Amino acid sequence: MLLRTVACLGALLLSIAAVGPAGASAQADATVLRLRAGDAVRLQVQDEPGLSADYPVVEDGTVLLPLVGRVPVAGRPFPEVREAILAAYAGELRDAAVAATPVLRIPVLGEVRQPGLLPVDPTFTLADVLAAAGGLTPDADADDVSLVREGSTTRLSLGGSGGSSALVLQPGDQILVGRRSWASRNLTIMLSAAGSVLAAVLTSLILR
Repeated sequence: MLLRTVACLGALLLSIAAVGPAGASAQADATVLRLRAGDAVRLQVQDEPGLSADYPVVEDGTVLLPLVGRVPVAGRPFPEVREAILAAYAGELRDAAVAATPVLRIPVLGEVRQPGLLPVDPTFTLADVLAAAGGLTPDADADDVSLVREGSTTRLSLGGSGGSSALVLQPGDQILVGRRSWASRNLTIMLSAAGSVLAAVLTSLILR
């Protein structure tokens, strides 16, 4: 019985050892940033300001870079893309330091002060992106923020302890900030009007 138990434990440990690294690798691969068409690669070349710029990923999934031409980008892990870009420039600019970083293009629409397609650092949270869009307008509903991701829409709230402000965005995300209801936007006016009517009624009753 003891030998059988030891054998079973040994088999279990071997199976965990075999599956564990593969599972960890799959999880790590799922979190690696992969740019899409519409995103960009930020190129910074030391002592070459004319080359340093954001270069868009076009519909065919490539980015056209000066001196080295087109580089396949879309769908590839960005560390792999970076290595390919640095290797390409190593043959063209031997003494220049070259850096390539990813830039997401996130549409931010609705009740923000500067709506549009924003260039975003991949580490940006929802709060960071909304701040980059100029912040919310006075009519914005902080409890009605829609995130469109992979074809699915999720309603988020920026307020309270369970707020979604710290959510990190991904390539392809879209943000829509909703508008407060008419009643909510005009609550002060409604209360003022109601107070005036009540005062008029009370005055008329007193004067009778």
